[in-house]
Amino acid sequence: MKKQIFSTLVLSICILFPFSLHSQEQRKKVGVVLSGGGAKGMAHIKALKVIEEAGIPIDYIAGTSMGAIVGGLYAIGYTPEQLDSMVRKQNWTFLLSDRVKRSAMSLTERERSEKFVISIPFTKTPKDAASGGLMKGQNLANLFSDLTMGYHDSIDFNKLPIPFACVAADIVNGKQIIFRNGILSTAMRASMAIPGAFTPVRQDNMVLVDGGIVNNYPADVAKAMGADIIIGIDVQNALKPADKLNSVPDILGQIVDITCQANHEKNVNLTDTYIRVNVDGYSSASFTPAAIDTLMRRGEEAARAQWKSLLALKKEIGIPDDYTPKQHGPYSSLSNVRTIYVTDISFTGVEADDKKWLMKKCNLKENSNISTQQIEQALFQLRGSQSYSSASYTLTDTPEGYQLNFLLQEKYERRINLGIRFDSEEIASLLLNATADLKTHIPSRLSLTGRLGKRYAARIDYTLEPIQQRNFNFSYMFQYNDINIYEEGNRAYNTTYKYHLAEFGFSDVWYKNFRFGLGLRFEYYKYKDFLFKKPEISDLKVESEHFLSYFAQVQYNTYDKGYFPAKGSDFKAAYSLYTDNMAQYNDHAPFSALSASWASVIPITRRFAVIPSIYGRILIGRDFPYPLQNAIGGDVPGFYIPQQLPFAGVTNLELMDNTIMITSVKFRQRMGAIHYLTLTGNYGLTYSNFFDILKGKQLFGISAGYGMDSIFGPLEISLGYSNQTDKGSCFVNLGYYF
Repeated sequence: MKKQIFSTLVLSICILFPFSLHSQEQRKKVGVVLSGGGAKGMAHIKALKVIEEAGIPIDYIAGTSMGAIVGGLYAIGYTPEQLDSMVRKQNWTFLLSDRVKRSAMSLTERERSEKFVISIPFTKTPKDAASGGLMKGQNLANLFSDLTMGYHDSIDFNKLPIPFACVAADIVNGKQIIFRNGILSTAMRASMAIPGAFTPVRQDNMVLVDGGIVNNYPADVAKAMGADIIIGIDVQNALKPADKLNSVPDILGQIVDITCQANHEKNVNLTDTYIRVNVDGYSSASFTPAAIDTLMRRGEEAARAQWKSLLALKKEIGIPDDYTPKQHGPYSSLSNVRTIYVTDISFTGVEADDKKWLMKKCNLKENSNISTQQIEQALFQLRGSQSYSSASYTLTDTPEGYQLNFLLQEKYERRINLGIRFDSEEIASLLLNATADLKTHIPSRLSLTGRLGKRYAARIDYTLEPIQQRNFNFSYMFQYNDINIYEEGNRAYNTTYKYHLAEFGFSDVWYKNFRFGLGLRFEYYKYKDFLFKKPEISDLKVESEHFLSYFAQVQYNTYDKGYFPAKGSDFKAAYSLYTDNMAQYNDHAPFSALSASWASVIPITRRFAVIPSIYGRILIGRDFPYPLQNAIGGDVPGFYIPQQLPFAGVTNLELMDNTIMITSVKFRQRMGAIHYLTLTGNYGLTYSNFFDILKGKQLFGISAGYGMDSIFGPLEISLGYSNQTDKGSCFVNLGYYF
């Protein structure tokens, strides 16, 4: 009897199981189509959430541009909730640029980035120009790599948790390129490479850009994948009538929207449930938090407006009303684990001898646990090193652990840089620079700089970098200076002179925030005119003279910003030994100059900071020449002459004694995002002998100012008073100091 019952059960299972399997296979397949639209594509996230709530299974996903990004991430398991959180926490201003975090830059790169307002690349060949775009999309590409960890190898997109495809355009022949396999992050990056904004993605003989120009709503692609039912989410703007095209942005936006209309009507006709999102008032660049929130809400509203249509699809699909699809996500990627065991680290595109140095620089070790934050920081370090124009990575899973490979492209950039400044003393100054990385046996760089204004100058720098961050620099500079010298707030005289500098120096960055340098310097001062205003100094006689000096200097800087920093410290020290024949000065022992400064930003609250500092300069020896005398004045070091020290309440150049020491404290309050109020107090001592400095003249100064961190550089307005001048002062500046 038991045997008969068992045989009956086995027979029933054998009959019913194929039937059940057959019924599952017979249901119609559902494809979801996500259109391109830049920031407007944020609406896809909440629309997908509604489709899930309706109990609709998703068998295929096809997308273009932002639709490719959202679709690709959804296909590997990201839930709408995860996508929502990811989108909201991003700094889109930073992502949509090629900027490198300041903390990852070398000190040299920081200084360069905080001097020029405009930096324009120039190319040598048409090929180089064709690869161009305003941005390389490095930060976005790195984000895609982070979000798609576990899918860095070339794979078949049909094997993803949800089969996926995305569209790009090959501008070589204008053809549509459908990614059904490859590296997922590369496919997403190619699909959103907006022409003129991002550099194209080069693959084989193809030059790939945003797929929106050939197929912005790829319902036909979803059909070709095997979808029987199409649900489409469209975030394209409707074309504007003539009376709405009243500005250049309106016209450019209309051109983009017209371009995206290719195949649109045909693909809409393939769609069973069409979710058209109202994106009026928003553009592809609407990445503000408020815009993202609104677009997501509108995406959900548009999907819920099609709720009855979604439910009706269930019968057509062949599933019951209470059907519950297989749970989607959450994506439990390495990105969420955040730490992986790495057995091997390699660097593609660099010399083998550089690997050890790069490992040390990036603080990475083989056969150790490495966090994704460390990998991200390493990318910024590599891009901030001046040596590489791009840096990305791949992770390959092996039985022993992961293999981490950095893909680096050596930097051979050619750029024209422009700086401009307006101030109440010199009115206007212009800085022009051309810099080119040279393909020499030893990596090298040539830089030509010209300054136009009341004081004009020309400079040439040639830099050799045999080892990364270890430089040998050869420089020559000519300056014409026209300077007013003040005494106790009154103009004493005016001097004009020509200045020649030839310098050979060596610098080494021991750590990203620390730089050491030494070298040999030749200086020649050729004085032309002295125009006196004070009769008592009319007998001042200054001869033209030259100096041969040896110098050493160190700098440590951790400021988070070059101007108006919110945290960090800065320390500088320099020593120079001056001669006129390499061994002596005026037939006796050489004299020397020692300078040092320290400042630290101490945040008290998120907006308020206290900035204490101490700085000074000492001349050691005898027969100190006129051109190297200590001076104070202005708000920044070296405003008129290199040895000039800032002092609150003193706007102009005041000469001081052989020794000067100054302490300062600033109280800075940030107002809004870019506005600052600053109160500064200075106390100083100056005397002929350092060891008797406490007997010297006391200096007091105070100033109050407003500052703004503008796109043209800092805007500063300050009012001050000092006992050195015994009168009030006012100074206005717009632009980076140079």
